[in-house]
This record gives sequence, C-alpha cells and structure tokens, in this order.
Amino acid sequence: MKNTKSPLSIRIIYWFTIAIQYLLGMVVIGAIAFNVFIYLEISDNLQIHTQFPAKVDFLEVGNLDINDQNVKIELVEATTKIHFIDTPIFIAKKAAIAMLIATSGFLYLIIVFKKFITNVKNGQTFNIENIKLLKKLSYGIVGFWLFTMIYMKLFYHYIGTRVEFEHIRISSDTNDYSVLLFIALLIWVLAHIFIKGLELQNDKDLTI
Repeated sequence: MKNTKSPLSIRIIYWFTIAIQYLLGMVVIGAIAFNVFIYLEISDNLQIHTQFPAKVDFLEVGNLDINDQNVKIELVEATTKIHFIDTPIFIAKKAAIAMLIATSGFLYLIIVFKKFITNVKNGQTFNIENIKLLKKLSYGIVGFWLFTMIYMKLFYHYIGTRVEFEHIRISSDTNDYSVLLFIALLIWVLAHIFIKGLELQNDKDLTI
C-alpha cells in the first residue's frame, strides 16, 4: 500500500506542537528549580508578579479629545497583574507551587495532543487510540479549568479582599475562563465524531 504524504497544515501543526512541548518542558524544569530555590530560602529579595484574580475599576476620570469635544472617560472592569514588592516567603512558596502545577498540567495537555496529531500525520485518524486521546484532552482541559478556578477563588479570598487602593475599586467579579470549558466541549464532541467515523470505517471494511 502506498503511503500518502500528510497535508502541509498537519505537518505544520505537528512541528509546532513539538516546539511547544520542548519549550514547556524547559519551563517546567525552571518551575521545579524555582520551587527548590524558594523552599531552600536562598534569596530574601523576591519580586513576584501574578495575575490578579478579580477585575478592577479605576476611579480616576480621564479626558478624550475628539471631534473638537472633550469627553470624560474612566476605565472599568480592567484585568491586571499584582506585584508583591519584596515578596514574603510564605506567598512565594504558594505561588511557586501553583506555577509548577499549572505548567505541568499544560505540558501534559500538549503531550496528549502531540500523540494525537502524530497519529493523524501518520494517516491513523479514525482509531480507538485517537478517540481515547481526545477524551483525555477534553477531561484534562476541564481539570485545568477546575484548578484555575480554585486557585483564583482562593487568591481572591486571601489576597483580593484584603488589598486597598486609593484610586482603584476591586470588583467581586472574577474571570470564569468559560472558554476552556467551551474548548473541552468541542474536543469531547470531536471524540464522538471520531467514534462515528470509526464505525463507518469498520462497516466499510466488512462489506469489502
């Protein structure tokens, strides 16, 4: 049987996925080293930046000059990062663990996707292995979403509710990252499409 060359788009995705996997692998190694660095308390001059879990409203009013008119404006529902100046070690330890879990989880998702795209590249599309890989990817994304939501809720409870600014109002609204659930749903549906494709392929093979 003659082997057909995979489409260019599949090969591009394949090599791009491999590049991301190696980069993420280095990030995870860096996260492990960072945890060792933190827990050994090698340095007491830490400057950690992390995503702030809630949206913020800027109370200061600005000006917009347009069409010979001056319009008063203000920034609302903005997302931002928080910088812990001279970060205390107990905060650094929690941030380091969260970073390691997040990067490791993301690396796992990339490894699963690479196995899937490798099979597709090799012409093995509608098979049991790919269906299992798609389901793993879907469930993995849901797990990543759960971790993100728990982390953000805990962050908001212990940090967000205790900080005060003169010109910023902290909203109680937090990002629900619903796009991750939407992606997981699409991949789960795709897995069931592959199941149907496999059934059709088996029926075709039986009739030949």
